[in-house]
Amino acid sequence: MALRYCTIRLKMNRHHSAGTQLSRPLSLSSLRLQSPLMEAVSNAKKVAGNPTFHFLETIGSHEISSMAIYLKKLMDTGHPLTATVERLMTPENETDLSRGLIVWLVSQAAKCEPSEDILPEQKKLAEITQMIHTSHEIHSGIINLETPNEDLELGNKLALLCGDFIQSRSSVYLAALRNLKIMDLYGQAISEFSTSEFVELVADEKHSELDKWSHQTKMRYGSLLAHSCQSTLMIGNNTELLLCGKHFGLEIALAWQANVTLQSYKKATNKEEHVLTKVFPGASVQEVVSRFQVVRDNHVDAALKMANEFPKNEAKLALCNIARALKC
Repeated sequence: MALRYCTIRLKMNRHHSAGTQLSRPLSLSSLRLQSPLMEAVSNAKKVAGNPTFHFLETIGSHEISSMAIYLKKLMDTGHPLTATVERLMTPENETDLSRGLIVWLVSQAAKCEPSEDILPEQKKLAEITQMIHTSHEIHSGIINLETPNEDLELGNKLALLCGDFIQSRSSVYLAALRNLKIMDLYGQAISEFSTSEFVELVADEKHSELDKWSHQTKMRYGSLLAHSCQSTLMIGNNTELLLCGKHFGLEIALAWQANVTLQSYKKATNKEEHVLTKVFPGASVQEVVSRFQVVRDNHVDAALKMANEFPKNEAKLALCNIARALKC
């Protein structure tokens, strides 16, 4: 009840407090995505049997109460954590459960018999993937502070602790699967997400800004979905599809984030500070949009090519529809 109350209050206090300047922008994946994609995700959930991921319900009531107290203190600060919590606790935001859903559908798509259900371990992997993605989303809300700010520092501490808490739960679930190879794959994904924060610091000057964006996005978003799709096919003993599944996960993640980045650029009021302006310096707004659409569409086409290697069934069609919707 405490977290539900806090979520309701958060919806009533979305404005940023005057004079608060965030040195780090809000997570791009927090933006609302366009309706064709939401429709494709909604239909895909029906194909998957409307799976639900209950990991947030495993948090104890005393932990929820403690978090709600601190979150109420952040409501007027404009800290990204408040928007992230609101989004995670709003059931109609179906695209926020997309990572687990994609892993679930990949498991289904590998089945030759439409009536054959996926394994309990595959369902658990889908939930683990969603847990890790959620922890990454929360961790991404940590902002750089140019000047001391007690409220925002509290938000950073909460984002770190909440993200670590959910990620630690995912590690417990992973260990319960008793599969060292899969644990290693997920460990790589978590490691690459952490390393992605330092891409700008270690990038070679010979690489273009687009190369840097692609590399960072691959590490931050692509690695998790690639290794998750590969892992669920390992559990299902679909060895002939392992590489296709891995590359599909990577390409759909890159296409997804490219689409989110493109939509955020279109909506940005100050485009000079947007990442795409840095990727395409000196280009007009229309040129930036046109050139980055090509980047996004190339990843969509690559994902569709990988999906075509799967048996023909409703789950495969649902995955293809999600990919195609990213072009809309």
